[in-house]
Formats: sequence, C-alpha cells, structure tokens
Amino acid sequence: MTVAVSGDEIPHPAVLAAARRGPGWDFDPMFAQVAPTIRDADVAICQLETPLGATGADLSHGFVMGAPAAFATGLRRAGFDGCSTANNHTFDQQLPGVRDTRTIMQRAGLEAAGPGPDAAHPGQPAIYRAKGFTIAQLSYSYTVDNTVGNTRHIPPAAPWAAGNLYDVIGVSGIEKDARAARAHGADLVLVSMHWGEEQDQKVTSEQRRFATELLSSGNVDYIIGNHPHVVQECQRIDGRMVNYSLGNALSDQTAGIVAYGGKRSTDAVQDGMIAVITFKRDAVGKVTSTEKFRPTRVDRANGYVIRPVTKRSDPASWQRTTSVVRSGGNSCGATPLR
Repeated sequence: MTVAVSGDEIPHPAVLAAARRGPGWDFDPMFAQVAPTIRDADVAICQLETPLGATGADLSHGFVMGAPAAFATGLRRAGFDGCSTANNHTFDQQLPGVRDTRTIMQRAGLEAAGPGPDAAHPGQPAIYRAKGFTIAQLSYSYTVDNTVGNTRHIPPAAPWAAGNLYDVIGVSGIEKDARAARAHGADLVLVSMHWGEEQDQKVTSEQRRFATELLSSGNVDYIIGNHPHVVQECQRIDGRMVNYSLGNALSDQTAGIVAYGGKRSTDAVQDGMIAVITFKRDAVGKVTSTEKFRPTRVDRANGYVIRPVTKRSDPASWQRTTSVVRSGGNSCGATPLR
C-alpha cells in the first residue's frame, strides 16, 4: 500500500494571481505535471499552509495567508485525499477561517488532520483506508497563530488547539494520540510535524529528538516533515522513517539564502519532493516501509507550474534534492522514481 506526501502548499499572492480566471480560479494547470505521481498512490496527503474560504481583501497578502475554496478543488483534482492543517498560518483568518477550511475540505472530498472547529470536534485523526490498511494521520505544529517567540501560546478563541502544539503536549501527548488511534482500529499512524528552521537544510536537534522518541516508541509508523521550505534528509529510526522536510510543493517564496553544501543558494526554496512510501505487512502482521521520491520544482516564470525534476531537465535542482534527501548515509534507502 503506497502513501504519497508532498511539501508545503502555499498560495502566495502571485500564485493566486496566476490561477485567476475572471471571477474564479483554476489551479489545475499548476498540478497537472505531478498529478500522475499523486494519483498513482493509494493515499495522497498534502500540507495545506493556508486557511480556505478567503475572498477579496482576505486573500493572501504579506505574511497572512488566505485562499479561495477553489484551492481545495485543485488539490482534490490533482489526486490528494487529505491534508495536514496544523501550521503557523492555521489561524491567519481567525477561528472562522479554521471552521471554513474544514467545511470546504469536506465538500471537496478532502480529509483534514489539524485543529478542529470547536471543542467537541478536536479535528484529528484523519482516517484513510486502502488495500486492507486503516491509516490514521495526526498533525502538529510549533505554533498555529504565529505568536513569535512563544511556542506554547494557545489561541484564546480555540483552547482545544493546544492539542496540536507539540511543545505544549510533548512527545508523550503525541504518543497518547497515536495509541488512541490504534485503539480505534488504525493499522498505521502517520504524524505530520510542522517544525525545524526555515530555509535551512540542516535538521535541528529538536527535530531529531522528537523523531527518535516517536519512532522508537512503536506507536508511530512514519513522520511527514514540513515548514523549513527546503528539502531535508530522510532517516530510518528503529525500522521506521522520517522525512524531516519535503520542501515547497507550491509557493512564490524567494526571501533568504539557503545554506547548502558549504555554498549559498537562493534557488532551493522552490525545490520540493513527493515522497512515495510503500508499506508492506507480512503474515504475522509486521509492517515494513520503503521510500521512492519525485523531485519537483516550481516554475515561477511560467504560471507557477509544479514540474517533475529529472537529472536531464534541471541538473542543479536534481542535485540539490537527491543529495540532501539521501544525506547522512541514506538509512532510508530512498531512491528517485523513474
């Protein structure tokens, strides 16, 4: 059974402008070239880094994110089955935006893992079923409302969102959620983590600590990492894998200079990857996993199309992504898709 996961989906103003079609939007052309990889997977999960339902002045501007409902339609048509919604932009449109996002995703046919609309509906796990597996997805972030310097700040209007802040609940809280998901029938537990340092391909000690403790617990089968906006390595811990960061799937990000291999690069923020994880269960129930990946890059000059990257089509981007995801000894054994 295969699960495809992607990097950050960020509808910056220029992305929205490129998708504008009269009074509406069409995001299909942006995803068209990577849609076959997404659709080929049994389950496909994105990182939705924006509230949905925004119109007019509420659309993305500056550091505030907001996307129309059509963005969810575009993700679904591309082949995604659901998304993580816990990130630093979750509350950019306040609590109404959290509620609208849930409603719009449901109407589009997308599952959601992240802060729920009210205390009675905590918002996770998202549940997927494929080829005899029941998969639970959980989602956590260092902040959900961009309170700078305070990773324990809980939005006053949504105290239940504390359950999506990993610095508030800690490893033990995530493990508790994972055990609960298993108790309710999940065969696999996937954890989305919005963590790390932006535009830094080096994995932080905090990322490694959480990954080591979660994967060694036996309660978490795979960690989906996002937020750094550049690709980071894959690591296997106690037989289970973590992709520390999948980079940017769709964005107009340009700021900053990325530290890469002793050099400085402004290009890596438009690199991303689709990781395709294959889970196999043997006759006694033991689950093993392997990874293949599709390097991608956002073509900002031609309509923000997400292009699959090959060694021939874009040697520099190919080298950046393949080298970093397989760095540190490539304990995942990750190989590019052909």
